[in-house]
Order: sequence, then structure tokens, then C-alpha cells
Amino acid sequence: MHGTEPITDVDDVKTLVDELDLAATAAPETLAVRLSELRGHPIKILPYPEPIIAESRRTEEPLPYGVWIADPSADYVFYRPETTPSHRRHIILHELGHIWCRHAGEQIEPIKTRNGGPDHASVARAVQRAGGFAEDQEQAAEAFAYLIERRTRPNLSATGDTPAARYRLLED
Repeated sequence: MHGTEPITDVDDVKTLVDELDLAATAAPETLAVRLSELRGHPIKILPYPEPIIAESRRTEEPLPYGVWIADPSADYVFYRPETTPSHRRHIILHELGHIWCRHAGEQIEPIKTRNGGPDHASVARAVQRAGGFAEDQEQAAEAFAYLIERRTRPNLSATGDTPAARYRLLED
């Protein structure tokens, strides 16, 4: 799909996913590389920096599961590292959905740390503003994550007789 407007319609999200033509075993990191190539803009997937986690614990303010920061040099997807592998996968796919559906991410000032990523204040600002997407954009990002999961982990829906068994299949 071409254009510059945000994509929020589920049928349009399905079309975007179909156009990606991903292998059945593609990991979120593989998808990020593919999206980076298609967009001509790198995507970096990172756990929240430890100072952000420590600050969250100190203030007892829960961290959002994930945030996307759009920087002029790269897009950064941050996730909570203490969650399960399957949940982390979903968080990353959801944030990649925001990117691929052209939603407006947190625009940051190009203040960099020594490793080239956004500085502490930029990540903290993004965490405080998390959840700023419109409801239709959140639904589109969820649809994207769900559709990628179905495409890249097709056996999950074919096995597991009970909800508990299906949940265990989601755990890596």
C-alpha cells in the first residue's frame, strides 16, 4: 500500500501484512530488518535501559509494555524485559505495527548517548507519553501483531486442546 496517511482499517492492515511475504518462522527481529530495508530507515529493538526500569520501580509508576521512538536517524522500539518471551514478541510486533502502519511515533530531539541511541530523558519522555495513539491506531497495531503471529507461528492455532494448553504453546 502506498501513501503517507496512517493506516487504521483492518483490511488495509491485512493487505500490508500480505505484502511482506514473511517466512513462517520469521522472528520480530527479522521483520524489523525487513521493514528497515523497505523503509530505508533502521529499526532498533532494545529493552528499556536499566535507569528507566529503576526509576519506574522507585516511583511505582508502571512502565508501558513497549514504546516506539521515531528519531531522524533510526526508529527505536523499547520493551519491558521482565515479561515472557511470547509477550515480548507481541509487544515488539505491536510497536512494529505502529511503524509500518505509519502512525505518528514519539518524535525526539536528536540527543544521543555514546552507543548512538536516545538519551535517558528522551526515553523517559516517551514512557510518560505512551498510550498517545488514537484508539483506531491501537487496534490497527494489535491487528498487525496478531496477523504477523498467525503468519509466522502457524502451528499455534492448530494445536492445544484447552486454553491453558494453547497458552503454554505460546511460551517459547
